[in-house]
Amino acid sequence: MSQLALTTAGETRAKWALPRLHPGLWLSYCFLGTLIAASVLASFVAPHSPTDQNLTNTFAGPSAQHLLGTDGFGRDVLSRLIWGGRSAFFGVAIAVAVSLLLGIPWGLIAGYWPRWIGASLLRVADALLAFPGLVLAVAITGVLGPSLITSMSALGVVYAPTIARILAAGVSETRNRDFVLSARLSGCPPHVVLLRHLLPHAIGPVVVQVTVLTGLTFLAQAALSFLGLGIQPPTPSWGGDLSDAYLHILSAPQQILPSGILISLVVLAVYRVGDAVRDRMYVRGR
Repeated sequence: MSQLALTTAGETRAKWALPRLHPGLWLSYCFLGTLIAASVLASFVAPHSPTDQNLTNTFAGPSAQHLLGTDGFGRDVLSRLIWGGRSAFFGVAIAVAVSLLLGIPWGLIAGYWPRWIGASLLRVADALLAFPGLVLAVAITGVLGPSLITSMSALGVVYAPTIARILAAGVSETRNRDFVLSARLSGCPPHVVLLRHLLPHAIGPVVVQVTVLTGLTFLAQAALSFLGLGIQPPTPSWGGDLSDAYLHILSAPQQILPSGILISLVVLAVYRVGDAVRDRMYVRGR
């Protein structure tokens, strides 16, 4: 067999071979995938209703009937965690979507017209970034009223300046390259230049930042629900269950473990995936 054929066969195998991932990354993918699937199929997976109460069986330990025990109202802890995942992932999707819908146009305009328009938009971003994100989200939610949609939209508004800042830097760096200048000289309108030529080349750091914001959103959502500003009872939520467990931390300290550990594992898994995305973007950018 010729050297050319061997080279071609090797390139084909390399093209279709599965990427070699670190065991920790595979574990993160499997954990998040399993959790998302269980949340979507909560009606079939959860062993009990998350709102059914049994006041004669409160703070029960793990058993065959209740694998993670029951809470202060006799509700099955495992079922509430599974159903709470649905609200958690849906809320994170809302926050990330709002931040991208606001931050991407914001960053594109600020980076493409860097003079007084871009400078003004970036000063607004700096002013919003000067406030602690969670405090600003609490203020917005307190004014508009507590709910899942309101609290997650508030987080999206808080995260939008970060997206805008990162994207504006990428657009400003790319706007004077030859392929962009050629597109402008050929008569392409600004929106075509922005969406077809600039955005694909500047979106990489934004994708990495989205994974970071996803982990932060899980924590912020739990914090808002813990404070009573997020998902409202009786809808199960991880932060709400953590708040209920905190009220009984002296009499039943074990109640704080299931939701607390689950939130920590989800955030760690998201950050591990984010590290992989960052490394992949770095390799592609070299």
